[in-house]
Amino acid sequence: MRLAKAFLVAAAMAAGLWSTANAMSVTPVLIDLKPGGQEASGQIRVINTGTGELPVAVTAKVATLGADGEIATSDDGADDLMIFPPQAIIKGGATQVFRVQWVGDPDLKQSKTFVVSVAQQPVAMPQGVSGIQLLYDFQVIVDVAPLEGDPSLAVVKTELVKDEKGARRAAVTVTDNSNVHGYLSGANLRLELEDASGNRVWSESYTPEELSGKMGIGLVQPHATRRFVLPFDLPVQGVKLSADISYEGRS
Repeated sequence: MRLAKAFLVAAAMAAGLWSTANAMSVTPVLIDLKPGGQEASGQIRVINTGTGELPVAVTAKVATLGADGEIATSDDGADDLMIFPPQAIIKGGATQVFRVQWVGDPDLKQSKTFVVSVAQQPVAMPQGVSGIQLLYDFQVIVDVAPLEGDPSLAVVKTELVKDEKGARRAAVTVTDNSNVHGYLSGANLRLELEDASGNRVWSESYTPEELSGKMGIGLVQPHATRRFVLPFDLPVQGVKLSADISYEGRS
């Protein structure tokens, strides 16, 4: 799953248009941490791909995902993740590294997810000029897992559905019966279609690389359920869909 947004900050329109010439590149989009040891910290790299100075602020919120991937965020517990520096002005063409560090309970019992916002800040317009500033706000997912334990992903429901263009698709509902988060993009997934008599008419297997390339992260939080509509073409034959999943972990 990749989260990136662009916001428009509008000023009064006068003689012409004015916009920031700066843009930025943010990597990675996903960070996995542990609550202790060398894996308790990670880095976010922000590159100013423009020529002018780029003011950036980095903030974290605790995130909870709904069954269809909708995200609810909260400030409660967000201070378990420290970000340094929280703000920076990046010169044109330069790179700034922001450190993310778990500072919460070292005996974390259940995975915790943060959404880290890397937001370009507005700058003062030249005197006598007004217009529109295009400000970028990239979001990085940071997952912190307990020191011990593994995800336990299982398929609990399958559906034959159609996408917005009418193409036949498989909808797969996955649950994680563990205290450790998992990723659909870290699993091997096999789909199978049967006809009304129970005869197999089609089957296909997808690797973690194929799922990641088509669907992104696919985060499943501990003791939670996610429903994924898979972007793979299904044949017109078959009335019963089944799915099997085996977890390998993201490389």
